[in-house]
Amino acid sequence: MIDADWVVLDIEGTTAATSQVRIVLYDYARPRLGPWVDAHPDDPLVAEIRSVAGTDDAVAALHGWMDADEKVPVLKAVQGLIWQRGYADGELTFELFPDVLPTLRTWRENGLRLAIYSSGAVTGQVAAFSHTTEGDLTGLFARHFDTVNAGPKQETVSYKSIADALDAEPGRIVFFSDVPAELDAAAAAGWQTVGVARPGEPYVNADFGPHRTVTTLDSVLYSVEDAGRQLAAESARYAAMGWMRGTSGNLSVTLQRFPLQLAVTASGLDKGELTAQDVVVVDGAGEAVGGGKASAEAGLHARIAAVAGAGAVVHVHALAPVLAAERWPDGVPLSDLEMLKGFGRAAHDDVLTVPVVPNSQDMRELGDAFERGFRADTPALIVARHGIYVWGDDLRQARHRLECLEWLLRFALERGR
Repeated sequence: MIDADWVVLDIEGTTAATSQVRIVLYDYARPRLGPWVDAHPDDPLVAEIRSVAGTDDAVAALHGWMDADEKVPVLKAVQGLIWQRGYADGELTFELFPDVLPTLRTWRENGLRLAIYSSGAVTGQVAAFSHTTEGDLTGLFARHFDTVNAGPKQETVSYKSIADALDAEPGRIVFFSDVPAELDAAAAAGWQTVGVARPGEPYVNADFGPHRTVTTLDSVLYSVEDAGRQLAAESARYAAMGWMRGTSGNLSVTLQRFPLQLAVTASGLDKGELTAQDVVVVDGAGEAVGGGKASAEAGLHARIAAVAGAGAVVHVHALAPVLAAERWPDGVPLSDLEMLKGFGRAAHDDVLTVPVVPNSQDMRELGDAFERGFRADTPALIVARHGIYVWGDDLRQARHRLECLEWLLRFALERGR
């Protein structure tokens, strides 16, 4: 759970595979080092290479540093220029881990500011994020740092320098990296830290010591405070619509994936009057973590989040879904309506069948029934004589889906008359 103003991310092993840098980018740069030096004999970088290396053979120095994976700033600068040209010419495309982009967007939507801190030169960073397999992502990042403008990544002073540059309190910055020594340096500067131990990456089995460790970035999504604000606002909206009368219904957002934790609206409270503090954190079984009273239905929220990968689950007591389940107890069929597009389905030549399960006070029984009928392209479940669950990547998407689906169900009922 993130409670910060800034998220600063490493690249290699954190946002992109080590092989993307060590093999793809390094192999691209290595044969171009010599030609670059030959083409820029009067460039100040060439003179700096010779000065740092203590030799006139700039090309040999570059190859030597590269073969030893030395983090020499002047080498990184030349690599960055070579990669910049490679991306511009369409010869390179940067591939991120699949969890990265959705997580970055979620963080941004929740008010976090993002920065990159890598040993690779800023020119190379910007070029890479300008030409990813997902398009130009440079707009997501407010700042970029490297070993030239910030300093070595395993020295505490570098992180103090970055905090000053961001004009941020150190405790309000969280740093994600797969290298424990970098995390140690950031922590010594007062930063929050998260170790990233991705399967297949060099540091997957490293000792991260006191640093919280995750396997993917989407393991950490919201802070409880952010979740509380969003859940209170959404609950008030549904209460005003008459879909969460009295204390009925509940909403949740996924706080982290591994281990699974959700923030769920507190039980027994008027959903039109919730505050940001009226949430309960629950685990993957729907049990409260750290106090508070969780509704029994939190167990079904957790099962949906685990099986469907939902970022948010909305459970309301709208009338149309309950009436539709009475009429079509084996599933409500919907087709040939433009509103289906709002639910992520085709308007024609596609039949959406909303699953219906019998009501039960046993959340494991309901969860099993949900899982048996689960379809990834149908993010909804009607519990007979109870209500409806709809989910999405976030509360906004879940809301849009619910509003469209409620209209579709009302249409089906009216047409059935």
